[in-house]
Amino acid sequence: MAWNEPGSDKNKDPWSSGNRQNDQQPPDLDEVLRKMQEKLNSIFGGRGGNNPRRNNVSDIRPPSATRFGVGLVLAVLLAIYVLSGIYIVKPAERAVVFQFGRFVKEVGPGPHWLPLFIRSKEVVNVEQIMDSTHSSRMLTSDENIIVVQLAVQYKVDNLPNYLFNVIDPNRSLKEATDSAIRQVVGQSTLDDVLTERRSEIRDEMRKQIEETLAIYQSGLLITDVNLQPARPPEEVKEAFDDAIKAQEDEERLINLANAYRRRVLPTAEGQVQRILADARAYEAEVKLRAAADIERFNRLLPQYKKAPEVTRERLYLDTMESILGRISKIVVDSSNGQQVMYLPLDQLMKKSTEGAASVNVIVEEPAVSVPQSSQQNAENARARSRERR
Repeated sequence: MAWNEPGSDKNKDPWSSGNRQNDQQPPDLDEVLRKMQEKLNSIFGGRGGNNPRRNNVSDIRPPSATRFGVGLVLAVLLAIYVLSGIYIVKPAERAVVFQFGRFVKEVGPGPHWLPLFIRSKEVVNVEQIMDSTHSSRMLTSDENIIVVQLAVQYKVDNLPNYLFNVIDPNRSLKEATDSAIRQVVGQSTLDDVLTERRSEIRDEMRKQIEETLAIYQSGLLITDVNLQPARPPEEVKEAFDDAIKAQEDEERLINLANAYRRRVLPTAEGQVQRILADARAYEAEVKLRAAADIERFNRLLPQYKKAPEVTRERLYLDTMESILGRISKIVVDSSNGQQVMYLPLDQLMKKSTEGAASVNVIVEEPAVSVPQSSQQNAENARARSRERR
């Protein structure tokens, strides 16, 4: 007999609550919702279904109290949500804001706010100086192996490029530095890297790194590049040390030579100028003396044409007078018949050197009779010469 036929057992009804409890069926959904609503009402001061005092009129709270409690909870939750979205960016930092993972903007120092679960942020220190050291063995253009160490200092310059353009900016910097070292050192000689062109090589490496990072748009800024003292491999270190010492000795000798040149050259230049000045003065003196002689002879020429013998005799006497007037004369009389005579010629030559005058020794012979006519002619010539003067 079916459960719904007349006279059948009602306990066999499959949809009855008793039967459901016996069969351990799931609870009714309406009943569950009703119980939850009663619990919420009891929590917020409403009328719960299981509250034994719900029939007491004095304990029943108005609906405004329920709304106030719900509003208060919502206000607290909203305050927590707002406060949790506030963040502060330090003066040395910059922050980028994402909305559902997409870049929105870049913000500077100061307090900021973003809605949680909608936007996120990433803060980076853009003033911090970071270091990156690179060391590798390189082959120079003159086929020498050398160990080169390069220290690079950098910081973040463009934050969006730093975060989005390359996967790993630090690795990109390392690869750019290694490439610059290979290119510059491979085109230089060993002496250039060790001593002569170190500063130029460092500047060229920095230029190569900056150009590569600009192509990548990595957002990094190179602040300084320091080329460490290059060293040879350990196998040939002693030979390289000897070569470096020889180069240092060469530079030291060159510096000594330059110092000597700077000390001697001004003196030599002064002597040259003095000699040139003396030469110019002597040139002017000779020219003036020659001009005076020309003028004097030009004035004597008419007189010579009128009386050649007298003019010739006068010129001879004037010349001898000028010559003998500048020398020291010693007259020795040999008429006493002495055959041996001592002359201190060394002392005489010394005095003549100090006085800038020559010494003339005249030995006076015994007087010899001269014809009267010759003596008279000589006296007449001297008289005429004195008269012309």
